[in-house]
Amino acid sequence: MRNERPAADEADGDEEPSRSARKRASHELERLGEELVELRPDRFKTLDLPERLAEAVAEAKRLTSFGARRRQARFIGKLMRGIEPEELAAIRKAVASQ
Repeated sequence: MRNERPAADEADGDEEPSRSARKRASHELERLGEELVELRPDRFKTLDLPERLAEAVAEAKRLTSFGARRRQARFIGKLMRGIEPEELAAIRKAVASQ
């Protein structure tokens, strides 16, 4: 017996995204988090971020070590996965208009 995957037309539309798609989304949120760290303070204050995310961004601004900043960027990306799409859109808009 062979393990065969269903053809694309047989696949259900409610499947979870592939591992690669999840990783791409995670990396995109990390990049957005890095841009959020670089955001001007006046623009940053206008965002209505969850307290834990705001604290993580403030901590990232304080860090000077490359490795520590990279770990913090991953943590910020993880926190951002739990944010509503409307809030993410507001963050993207603030970063884009910087």
